[in-house]
Amino acid sequence: MSDEMTPRSEAERRSLDITQRVLASLLIMIVMGAISATLAGYLVLRGEHDLAHSDVVGLWVMTGVIGLMSAAAVLGVNRRPLYHPLVLLGLIPMAASGYWIFR
Repeated sequence: MSDEMTPRSEAERRSLDITQRVLASLLIMIVMGAISATLAGYLVLRGEHDLAHSDVVGLWVMTGVIGLMSAAAVLGVNRRPLYHPLVLLGLIPMAASGYWIFR
């Protein structure tokens, strides 16, 4: 007896696997990337007004850490090594906000 929800062929299994990895990657990028981008935006727009400079620098470093973690999570979901050069894409919010923080 066969279950209707189980994939019947190898190609169908691969298709489901790719779809699941893409959806998981998108969710990680949206959730964790939004946290990193929002923190970077806050630091650029209101950071110096609300916080001391040392606090701004600390949160700026955390922006990079969160970005690196999100990039590493996406690489892990897609079965890539975590030391892949694409992990540096997680530093984009940190690099973009660094210009306005340190000028």
